[in-house]
Order: sequence, then C-alpha cells, then structure tokens
Amino acid sequence: MKRKRYFWQPELSISIIYWSVTFIILFYGLILTLEKTHPYLKGNVFLGVFILFALVGLHRYLFLEKSGIKVRYSRLWKHETILREHIDYLILCKDGIVIQRKGLSGTSFHFAMTKKRKAAFIKDFATFYPEIQVKEINEKISRS
Repeated sequence: MKRKRYFWQPELSISIIYWSVTFIILFYGLILTLEKTHPYLKGNVFLGVFILFALVGLHRYLFLEKSGIKVRYSRLWKHETILREHIDYLILCKDGIVIQRKGLSGTSFHFAMTKKRKAAFIKDFATFYPEIQVKEINEKISRS
C-alpha cells in the first residue's frame, strides 16, 4: 500500500494565530513592494519570509505504518512516532481526530482535519489497526 500523507492543523485558536501572523507578513511585504516602482529589497525579503512561513505551516502531516503513526510537525526537526501498542483508542470529533495514548502519561494528540481527509484517514486507520477501538463524540476538538 502506498504511503499517504494526511495533513492536519493544530487546535483552531493556534491555527488562527499562526495564519494571521503569516498573512500579516504577506500584506506588509506587498505594501512595501507596491510603494516603489522598481524592485525593492525589503519588500522581496518579506515576501520570501511569507513563503517560508506558508510552507512551514503546511508541513504538518501523518503517515500510517504497520509499526505506528508517524507525526510530522511544522518544526522541520520535530517528528514523533506513536507506536501501535501505545494507542489506547481513537476519538472522532466534528473537526478532526484525537489519539489517546495508553499508560500513565495518557497524553492525547489532537489533529484538526477537513472532512474528506478525516474520512480517508479513518478508512485507512481501520484497515491498518483493526484491533484499536474507534469512538465518536459529537463535539469539536477545542471543547475537549
């Protein structure tokens, strides 16, 4: 089976703050660029920073593998693997999924996804890990 990327975003408030700052950089760069009639270094630098922020913000994704779920974060050096045996259950929410970890730490991972991406992830999750329980709640991730 081909490895698919399932893109995700963090909690809604964090996403709004991140993308607002990113677009503020874009608009400031456009303002600086449009003030001059010739190429302007400061405006181009800000547009380059915007492109960098946009690419980094879109770098969040999941991989399903037989051993576990690989999670990539927007920080390029940070990645994590949630091993199959450490997953207690998966919770389906209105706007994403929550993966609950077993053990004393009991940490949970919140991943906001679009409806289509969430449906594809759930379908593939059920084929990869049929022994893991999938629960469904009718509220948003930010409420839990």
